[in-house]
Amino acid sequence: MLCHYIIELDMKTIFARFLLFVSPLTFVSSTLFLLFKIEPFRTHYFLFAWGSFIGFVDAWLFLEGGESLFVDRPIRFFTFLVPFSAFLWFLFEAYNLRLANWYYVNVPAEIWIRWPLTIAAFGTVVPAILIVSNLLDYWGICRRNEFSFFFDSELPGWFVGISVSLGVAMLILPLAWPQIFFPLIWGGFFFLLDPINSVWRKRSLFQEWRQKNWNRTLQILWAGLVCGFLWELWNFKAGAKWVYAFPMPDRFFTDAKIFEMPLLGFLGFPPFALEVFVMTEFVQGLQERISPRIWRLFSFLALVFCLVTLYGMEIYTFR
Repeated sequence: MLCHYIIELDMKTIFARFLLFVSPLTFVSSTLFLLFKIEPFRTHYFLFAWGSFIGFVDAWLFLEGGESLFVDRPIRFFTFLVPFSAFLWFLFEAYNLRLANWYYVNVPAEIWIRWPLTIAAFGTVVPAILIVSNLLDYWGICRRNEFSFFFDSELPGWFVGISVSLGVAMLILPLAWPQIFFPLIWGGFFFLLDPINSVWRKRSLFQEWRQKNWNRTLQILWAGLVCGFLWELWNFKAGAKWVYAFPMPDRFFTDAKIFEMPLLGFLGFPPFALEVFVMTEFVQGLQERISPRIWRLFSFLALVFCLVTLYGMEIYTFR
C-alpha cells in the first residue's frame, strides 16, 4: 500500500514538473501565434491561455505543497469540476438569452468545432477562480481557515428564509425587467444557496461572517478580480471573443473601458466569484446527499440543458 502511494506520488510529481515546463511554453507560443494571426491559436487563444495558466499554477502549487485541484486529483478535476464549470456558465448563458448583455463574434463556422471548444472554454471558469484562490492562500493573502465547522449554532430560520427569498427575487427580476435588473444575476445564486450550504453543514460564508471571519470571502473577492482582469485581457485580442452590449447610457459604460469590459462592469467579477464558490459547495453537498443513480440522472439533465442553451446561443448569441 505504501509502495503504491509512493509510486502514485512520484507520477504526480513527474506530471507536475512536465506541466511546469510545457505550460509556459504553450502560453508564450500561442501568444506569438496570436500576434502573427496563425490558426487555430488566433481564434482559440482564450482556451490556450487559460489552459496553460491553470496547468502552470496548479502544478506549481502541487510542487510547493499548496492545495492542488488538477495534479493532485485529476479524475475529480475532469469528471466533476470541469463539467460543473461548463454547466455553471451555461446557466448564465441561458440568462443572457433574455438579457442580451454580451455576444460572441468570429466563432468557428463548423459546429463540430464550435460546440466542443465552447464547452471546453466554459469548463475553465470554476477551476480558474478556485486555483487563483488557492494561489492567494499559499501566498498568505487573506489566508482562510475552517473554523466554521466547529461552530455549532445554525443560521436562524428567519434569516435562511429571507436570504433564499432574496436570492429567488434577484434571479427572477432580471428575467422580468432585464434592462433594469440585469446586474442582479451576479449575486442571486449566493443568497439563494449559501444558507442551504450552512444547513447542510458545508462551508458557508454566512456562517464565517457570523464569526467575523472574513478571510475566505476577501480571498475569493480578490480571486474574482484577478480572474476578471485575465478574462478580459485574454479575450481582447483573441479571434473568437465576446463583446458587451449593456442597456445603459454610454457615460456609464461604453465611454470608459478596460479591454472589452466597461469599467463599472469589473464590479461584477468579485460577487460572481462568491457565487462560484457557493454554487460549487452546493453541488458537492447535493452529490453527497443523493444516490449515485439520481446524480447520474441530474448529470444527464444538466447535459441536455447545456445543449439546449447552446442551440439558443446559435440563434441569439453567436454572431
